[in-house]
Amino acid sequence: MTKVIEDLGCNNLKILQDTAGYKFTSDSVLLANFFSAKKGDRVVELCSGCGVVSILGTAKTNAEHFYLFELQPELVKLSEESIKLNNLTNVTVFNKDLSLAPQTMQGTRVDVVLVNPPYYTNASKGDNFQIDIATHERTTTLAQICESSAKLLKHGGKLYMVHLAERFAQICYELIKNKLQPKHAMFVRPTLAKPYSVVLIEATKGAKEGLKFSEIIYSELLNNPHDQIQKTKNKH
Repeated sequence: MTKVIEDLGCNNLKILQDTAGYKFTSDSVLLANFFSAKKGDRVVELCSGCGVVSILGTAKTNAEHFYLFELQPELVKLSEESIKLNNLTNVTVFNKDLSLAPQTMQGTRVDVVLVNPPYYTNASKGDNFQIDIATHERTTTLAQICESSAKLLKHGGKLYMVHLAERFAQICYELIKNKLQPKHAMFVRPTLAKPYSVVLIEATKGAKEGLKFSEIIYSELLNNPHDQIQKTKNKH
C-alpha cells in the first residue's frame, strides 16, 4: 500500500489515500456538503470507505459523534490513521458489515445515517478487489442498506444518500418499503448539456409523503460547493 496525504480544503483537514486502491470521489464531497446534523446528533455512516464524508462532517456540522461502518480492513485502517492525523475525538470506526450496525449500536437509535453505497449491480470487470467491493453490490445491496438504515434511525431521523440517478425509482421503492419517506431529491449533472449522473436523497423515517426536487450543475460548484448546495436547499 502506497499512502498519500491529501488536503481536503476545509478547516485544515487531511485524508489518507491508497494510490493503488479505492479513492473517494466528488460524490463523497457532494454528500458531505448535502447532509445536515444538529448539535448533539449521533451520526452513523455506512459503507464509509476512507471516512472522508464523516471527517468533513466534523467541520461542517455540530454532530456529537460519528460512527463509521466499513467492511474492508484496509480502508478501516486508513480511516483510523486519518482520524488520528486530524486529532478527531468524535469519530469511531468499526470494521463490520453494515448489517451488524444496529446490533453494534446496541439498539440505540441515531439521528442521521449517511451512505455512499456501491452503485452497480452488474458484475465488475476490474481486477482490483478493493475497488470492486466499493463500487459494485458484491457484499451488500440497496435493499439491505435501506433496511439497516431504518433499523438504526429513530422516528424522525434522516437518511442522506448519494446514488446513481438512473436507479432513482428503485431507491424510492426500497426507502418507502422501509418507512423512510423521500423528502428531497437533488439531481446532479456534470454540465447543463449532459444528463443527470447522480442523485442526492434526503429521507425521513416515519414522515408523511411530500417529495421536493432540485438540481445542481457540478461545473458551477467548483468554486464553493458548500455554499451552492446550501443555497439550492434553502429554496425548498
